[in-house]
Amino acid sequence: MRTFAVIALALFGCVIAQPGGGGLNLDRLFNQYAGNDQVISQTEFARFWRHFDDDGDGDVTKQEFDRGWRQEGFPNPQNAPLFFLEMDRVPDEVLNNLDYPHIFHLFDENGNGELTLREFRYNWEAYFSDN
Repeated sequence: MRTFAVIALALFGCVIAQPGGGGLNLDRLFNQYAGNDQVISQTEFARFWRHFDDDGDGDVTKQEFDRGWRQEGFPNPQNAPLFFLEMDRVPDEVLNNLDYPHIFHLFDENGNGELTLREFRYNWEAYFSDN
């Protein structure tokens, strides 16, 4: 389970450029999906993953995921296939609404059904900080 947690957090966290780098930063990404209430709901969290769904059929295929990962310029594109496999918690070879709740619960530290910036940052720094 810890391996999945690390991979899931890496996948979500890797969309964030390191401080001082180009692209999205952690606060901006969080705010993009959290909206005015400053928390990310499970629905908002799923919306992030669905942005990889090129054809809008509700399923993110490995090809869509790999292509989207590279188009976004996210780090470690060579690991996108591994990230995809680890995220596919219901092993049906697509990411969809059956998988997103499992991923969300890894981030939801207090189990209240919403992610704060603190929870998001805490998980990012715990698993992915170079320090």
